[in-house]
Amino acid sequence: MLKEIPLDKVQISDKFWSFYIDTIKNKTIPYQYSVLDNSPFVNIENENKKDYFDNEKSNALENFRVAAGKTDGNHYGMIFQDSDVYKWLEAVAYSLQANPDSKLQETADNVVDLIAAAQTDDGYIDTYFQVKEPRLKYRMLYSGHELYCMGHLLEALVAYYQSTKNTTALKVAQKVVNHIDTVFGYEDGKIHGSDGHPEIELGLIKFYELTKDKKALKLAEFFLDIRGKNVDFYAEEMAKNKKDGLPIKMIKVPHLETYLVAHKQPKDMTEAVGHAVRMLYLAASMARIVHHNNDSEMYAACKAIWDNVAHKKMYITGGVGSTTDGEAFTGDWDLPNDIMYCETCASIALAYFAYDIFKISPDTEYIDVIERTLYNGILSGAALDGIHFFYVNPLEVHGNINDANPDHGHVKRVRPQWYSCACCPPNFARTIGSVQRYIYTADKENQTVYLNLFAKSRIECDDITIVQNTDFPNGNSVSYTVSSDSPYTLKIRIPYWCRNAKITVDGETFDNVKNSRYFEISKKWNSSKITITFDTPVMSIKANSKVIADANRLAVQCGPFVYCAEQIDNDSPLSLYRVSAQDIQNAVLCAESCSIGKIPFIKINARIENTQESGLYTYNPQAEYTAATLKMLPYYAWANRGSEDMMVWLHQG
Repeated sequence: MLKEIPLDKVQISDKFWSFYIDTIKNKTIPYQYSVLDNSPFVNIENENKKDYFDNEKSNALENFRVAAGKTDGNHYGMIFQDSDVYKWLEAVAYSLQANPDSKLQETADNVVDLIAAAQTDDGYIDTYFQVKEPRLKYRMLYSGHELYCMGHLLEALVAYYQSTKNTTALKVAQKVVNHIDTVFGYEDGKIHGSDGHPEIELGLIKFYELTKDKKALKLAEFFLDIRGKNVDFYAEEMAKNKKDGLPIKMIKVPHLETYLVAHKQPKDMTEAVGHAVRMLYLAASMARIVHHNNDSEMYAACKAIWDNVAHKKMYITGGVGSTTDGEAFTGDWDLPNDIMYCETCASIALAYFAYDIFKISPDTEYIDVIERTLYNGILSGAALDGIHFFYVNPLEVHGNINDANPDHGHVKRVRPQWYSCACCPPNFARTIGSVQRYIYTADKENQTVYLNLFAKSRIECDDITIVQNTDFPNGNSVSYTVSSDSPYTLKIRIPYWCRNAKITVDGETFDNVKNSRYFEISKKWNSSKITITFDTPVMSIKANSKVIADANRLAVQCGPFVYCAEQIDNDSPLSLYRVSAQDIQNAVLCAESCSIGKIPFIKINARIENTQESGLYTYNPQAEYTAATLKMLPYYAWANRGSEDMMVWLHQG
């Protein structure tokens, strides 16, 4: 099976991604730390306009100080507020690997020390239950997020140890694993259940991969096996709390066991249901565990879930989650553009799942989805300034409707500074801050390297060095210089969106290279040169006719970028523009400078429907059209110039 190439073996010099990596280091990480440490200059919004969310401050770091006995006070914020700190720490770990910074490391070391001080002697750590509700420790797995938080902690500590060799981080992680092992398992006296929000599984597996501690792997297997074994587990947990006079503290959701993705055992799942992030974190852990135990039933379930998401429930931007009700998947083909959820965390979870299943069976389809989410659904989660964030990523926004309709309350037209439920901002930082993991993948056993994404970069892996030179996405050529002491097979992904690809290897040219495939060549590489040229035409996209929301509509894509129209660039209301597939394919790509920098706009010859409307309805209308130009920009860059209407799917006509 394929292995990730260590992040410190991959150096990115690509202009596009370097902008984000530098922004995360210089702006996002310091800004997020100030928020977690209660900066008074941040406006925190309720992402769903719910009045029961705390939004005066984050208090995340202060919660640890209170739990550690360093200050007096109470817990404030969401029940899973600890995880914001953990994801921030993981983002720091990746930043330090790419760009060592002694001052940033000192700040992060102090955070690790604070976490260690808050951890109890038996290894338990969760500031909400330590400070506010000790009676409910492991008594509300349905919504307590204890193991969810500990999973994020393990991921952060593993990454931080790999980056800095901070021994305190490793000791805290080991204590967490040892503690969980004393509480959960099939043995008598232990809890026979799992957390309502999957995540601990990923943390345990990553800890095992670092330390080879089989206890961690066994626990991950347990949590995947016990989930859904008793579908009434969480209902019984709530009933016991009620009987014992303890508060239940559960936000009401329909079909609790489905929302928690515990309606059946993971190995028996065949489709994506329930809370989108929970579902896909679970699926990612399922795929990752298959790497280690070759469980054929689990792998079959992974493939079934993947097929359901990628072919029936995924937005063109890589967004997932069609409803605000439970932030959940709905039925097949149900992809509304204006009231969907498309949480940034859900796109991130989809990318994780895609990568872990790719490493089992390396097909370009999985990298296609990773690329789609990275360039669209995840990048849209943060403003270009690195300090404003979306929780929800809509594909269509009309201000007059959003402002008046409470069903659209979760949809924002500009990115807030922070959220009361702030899972997405630090998740964005840790994911894009480690984007280099997706560029190359290795199969050491078979002396094979997969070259997945076009990005100027360099890897040194075992006895092979690859230098990739390109100005993509601004240009249509890529070159690789490859050196190795032994024969290697290189598999170069030819993306589905490129046309007329041509590859030259040490002077030998290969024409008619197929896209949506890996181009494979094996040899002993001695400063060999590979060159790829290709076209990136503007493409029109039609959704399956079963997707009712996109009937008689077209979308626009160029390279990996999905495009959208913003009202600020166009004179008439966006709903009046009409385009054809031919209009889109004849579009002109032009880089223009605007208030947010130089952006690759697309201009399309379109038509505007002349309206002769005198009332709510027009009888026997006679449509007339006026020629016009529709201007579009990449979806990731929308909502950076104020509050404007936006559309991805355009009306045909």
